[in-house]
Amino acid sequence: MTEFVFKPSHYEVSGPVSGLCKSWGVWGRDGSVTAPLFYMQRPKWIKDDACWEKIVTSVKLNLPSETEIK
Repeated sequence: MTEFVFKPSHYEVSGPVSGLCKSWGVWGRDGSVTAPLFYMQRPKWIKDDACWEKIVTSVKLNLPSETEIK
């Protein structure tokens, strides 16, 4: 079995995807392959949907360009 190596060159923050995931996540892209890097769970004390969306859409990554995710 070969090891899957993922080197994301781009990323995007995405809201819940119907039928795929129920939470916000950060998705990485390596060529034509897209994979989740991590998911974000809203704390119970944050009730305002608009506030939560502002928080998650402000997420920025500073991942070195040659980072391999195995």
